[in-house]
Amino acid sequence: MTPREILRMVLVLMIVTGIWGGLLSLVKMATEDQIQYQRIKNIKAPALKKALTVEYDNDPIKDRRTIVIGTDKKGRPIERPIFLAKQGDKIVAVGLEAYGVGYDGDVGVMLTIEVDEDKLGSIAVTTHTETPGVGTVVFDDQEFMNQFTNIPLSSNFSGNVDTVSGATYTSNGVIKAVRKGVEIYNKHKAEIL
Repeated sequence: MTPREILRMVLVLMIVTGIWGGLLSLVKMATEDQIQYQRIKNIKAPALKKALTVEYDNDPIKDRRTIVIGTDKKGRPIERPIFLAKQGDKIVAVGLEAYGVGYDGDVGVMLTIEVDEDKLGSIAVTTHTETPGVGTVVFDDQEFMNQFTNIPLSSNFSGNVDTVSGATYTSNGVIKAVRKGVEIYNKHKAEIL
């Protein structure tokens, strides 16, 4: 092969990969909203429904807002969806997801806050990478999970909550997630409501 033929093959390969890379980027951009909606519908919605303890007459998934809660290490905004449960036009509860570090990674917790009484409604786990049968016993332990029901937001969630024996890291991950969610709500309350 001559250098000219090699250069032509390289040029053709670059053009073909550039075109396909551009097409894949366009497909990703076109489907990004649908993918996010499916994640919300299949992961966050069941947890939100489980955590909501008040009567509401709207679809909190459709009536959601996105707020910026800070920036990551690269300076990019960190956005979180906030789910609004309403009766008529009045917001009665707010749902949001927060994360705490468990034994094997982040534990995602959906928590709801009853706006009128300024208290935690309930919680439900959304995502985790905990060890099945060990760390996951926390999520099935109703006594542990019920400790987060109807608690004033001013509570000290780490001092008043009993952890599950044998799954302390996971229990603490849930507690940290709840505490972080309450901090996010308190800091961004004016934006949310």
